[in-house]
Amino acid sequence: EGVRSSCEICAVLGVIKRDYVIHDGQYWIANLRDNDQTLLGTTFITLKRHAPELDDLTMEEELEFIAIRNSVIKAIRVAFQPLTFNISCLKNDAFKPAPDTTLPDAAHVHWHVKPRYDSKPRQCNDESFVDPMPGRYLSAIDKRYCPRPETAVEIARLIRAHYRTGQA
Repeated sequence: EGVRSSCEICAVLGVIKRDYVIHDGQYWIANLRDNDQTLLGTTFITLKRHAPELDDLTMEEELEFIAIRNSVIKAIRVAFQPLTFNISCLKNDAFKPAPDTTLPDAAHVHWHVKPRYDSKPRQCNDESFVDPMPGRYLSAIDKRYCPRPETAVEIARLIRAHYRTGQA
């Protein structure tokens, strides 16, 4: 089905820096959300094809997602010791009309993996990361923390180093 110029997710997938990729699977790609590390280790897991709804996923896609999600969680847990995780599939793209009406909805199912911490600062590459609202929901309108590019690369490297192994 290919890349669609009208699809925001296709645009993002087309410019993900290899340094930010945690895992590139057959159906899904997991990458560090480099423009928002308010919660240290925040990662996207994005379906590589257009599928607007969860019930559009094949069994193979579901199984790969579960394996990648679990490996990402374990790797972040070892790398940064969060207390827990918020994992969400918000489906906000489903509310946006497809600009090209000859194509089906161009939304990609994608998941947000957000590690949650206590109020103790975490350090990475000489930058300090503090969960601004431990135990509370962070909305999209809350201020986002964008680390220096070299710090984002280091965060992704640390997650990749523990991906699948789950070992320190």
